[in-house]
Amino acid sequence: MQVKSTIRRSSGFTIVEMLVAMAIFGIILGGVLKVFDTSNYAYMVQEEVAAMQQNVRVSKMFVERDVRMSGCGIGDFYLSGTTVYPVEFQNAVGASGSDKLFINYMNYDASTCPDAPPDITSTGGPSPTSSEAEVEETFDNPPYDKWVNEFTCNGETYGGSPFEPFMALITSPDGSMSDIVYITTAQDVGGVDKVQNAPYPVGCGSDCNKVINTYPPGSTISYFHQERLTRLAYYITDNVLMRDTLDPLSGTTVVASDPIAEDIEDLQFCLGLDTDDDDVVDLWIPDASNPALTDDMKYRVRMIRISILGRTASEHRGYDTSRPAIEDNPAAGSTDGYRRKLLQVTVDIRNMGLS
Repeated sequence: MQVKSTIRRSSGFTIVEMLVAMAIFGIILGGVLKVFDTSNYAYMVQEEVAAMQQNVRVSKMFVERDVRMSGCGIGDFYLSGTTVYPVEFQNAVGASGSDKLFINYMNYDASTCPDAPPDITSTGGPSPTSSEAEVEETFDNPPYDKWVNEFTCNGETYGGSPFEPFMALITSPDGSMSDIVYITTAQDVGGVDKVQNAPYPVGCGSDCNKVINTYPPGSTISYFHQERLTRLAYYITDNVLMRDTLDPLSGTTVVASDPIAEDIEDLQFCLGLDTDDDDVVDLWIPDASNPALTDDMKYRVRMIRISILGRTASEHRGYDTSRPAIEDNPAAGSTDGYRRKLLQVTVDIRNMGLS
């Protein structure tokens, strides 16, 4: 019997077929990667835009809140005879022409001291040239004896013997004027109760210790803690909005610097003034024709227009723009790929009158 074997031919892909398959796969993969890249880039852009908008909103919230408080409790306010204005302004002092605004107000919610002496009332004597002021109350009787006895506030001890000086706030009877003085003694002299103030801070001038008797009879003298006087500064550094808390006494030394928001490119302020006392803003400072804010003008501020310009953290391809002109700050001369968001709000200064 004869055994026959069948040899079957094995078949496979040719090189041409492989190349065609690879080309088709490459086209499909390229399309998929293109869709992924586009979607991923769009997601990244939207995340940066959302972050930019959030930064601008947070910046507006902080600045607007403090601007609205400006002037609270310090309508005609002095620090040992030196005027403390509700707002002060520096134009185009930051990078790219950004502004800087100083805000001052009394924070009545700040911590108080239950053991502090109660308010007393000046009789206006003995004379405007004296550093002493006679008071109506009697230091021998509670609770006014706290003015001569030792008391504690925020871990610090004042009064007592020898007497540890402390700050006090003297306010005119109609509340239109107030001043911080430095109480150095409180005593009964020949049956007359009186307090004495001295220069504070040191070096403020030879007449600082006469402040207490420039106030009329009936003025209130209150223990004062410096936490109540809030002094702030808003400005931009390295595209970060900063909020400086200033020393209440000097107004210049920085106690704390808080970064509020990143990627803030411009910060502009425009101050609306009522120059003729008709409760209508008739002058905006600064602009191309108006002068800088003088000391006489600072009490006439009735509105502040706040402009905050944010931008994305990085440039975006296919996007061509430039920093716009805001208030008196001209537009940038060059273009870039940043997306930007401008937020403007005008705030009535309620503590200085409404327009």
